[in-house]
Amino acid sequence: MVNPSAAQLEELRELCGAQVDAQLRSGGEWGLDEATLRRWLVARKGDCKAAARDLTAHAAWRAQYVPSGRISEEEVAEDLAQNKAFLPGYDKDGRPLCVVVVSRHKMLDAEQSKRCIAYSLDCAALMGSKTPGWDGKMSGIFDLRGLKASNCDFATLRNVFDLLQNHYPERLHKLWLFDSPVIFYGLYKMVCPFIDPVTREKVQFVYDKDAVADFSAAFDLDVLPPEIVPGGTGRWIRVDERYKMLLAEEGGQGPQRQLAAAGEAEGEAAGKAVVTTGPAGGEQQLKQQQPGAPGRPVEVTA
Repeated sequence: MVNPSAAQLEELRELCGAQVDAQLRSGGEWGLDEATLRRWLVARKGDCKAAARDLTAHAAWRAQYVPSGRISEEEVAEDLAQNKAFLPGYDKDGRPLCVVVVSRHKMLDAEQSKRCIAYSLDCAALMGSKTPGWDGKMSGIFDLRGLKASNCDFATLRNVFDLLQNHYPERLHKLWLFDSPVIFYGLYKMVCPFIDPVTREKVQFVYDKDAVADFSAAFDLDVLPPEIVPGGTGRWIRVDERYKMLLAEEGGQGPQRQLAAAGEAEGEAAGKAVVTTGPAGGEQQLKQQQPGAPGRPVEVTA
C-alpha cells in the first residue's frame, strides 16, 4: 500500500485549493485535512494529479448531493422502512460494523437506495470518529441467507462499489458475504468488472460452517447478534437509530464538528461503545423474516 509523503500531501492540497476544501465542508465532510488527502492518495496509488482530479469531482458531487451537510431520514424513508441496515457495534480494532440483511431489500428506486447507502456510510464514519486512533475504515457483513431473485438488485450492488470507489475511498476494511446462495453468484459476477482488484481482495465469501470461527476472529460476541453467530449477544441497532444516538451525543449539532476533530486523529493513525438496545421490534422482526437456518433464523480502490 502507498504511504504518501508530506510533500505529496501538500501537493495534493495545493492542487485542490480552497474551493474544494469549502465544498467538502459544505457537504458535511472535514475539508482537506491530512486523513482525507491521505485516503485519496492511497486510493489513487500515489498519483497526485489523479487524486486531485477525483477529489475535486467528489467535492463538487458532495456539495450538490448533500447540500445541508447531512442526508436526512426523510430523504431515505422508504429504504429505512425496509429494516435492513444495522450498525450494531465495532470490530476488535475499533472499526464500525455495518450489517445488511439483503433478503429484506426491495427493488424500488435505485437512486434512493444509493442515497441510503451514502447515509449509512456517513453514519458509520461518524461512529468511527468516536474511537480514538480509528484508522478511517469500516467492516461490513451482507447477510445473504434467504435471498430471492426479487432481492438481486444489480444497480444497487453496483452503486455500493461505485460509492466506495468514487466517494468513500479507503473506507472499506473488509466485506463478508455471508451464506451466499447460488443465485447471488451470477449477480456478483456481473458486478465484478466494475470493482477494482484491490477492493475485490477485501470481499470474502463466508458460509455457515465457518461463520463462528471467521466472525469471532474479527468481532467480540457482544457485538454480533445471535442471529448472525450462535452465542452472540449483540443487539440490532438500525442505522437511523444509531445516527440519532450519535447526534444526541453531540447535542444535535450534526456530524461536521465531530468529523473535523476526528480527521486529525485518523491522520495520525494512518501515519503510524457497544449499544445494547436496538429499534423497537427489530430483533423480533429479524427472527420472523429469516426462517430456515438451523437453530436460528435464516472499490480505483475502496
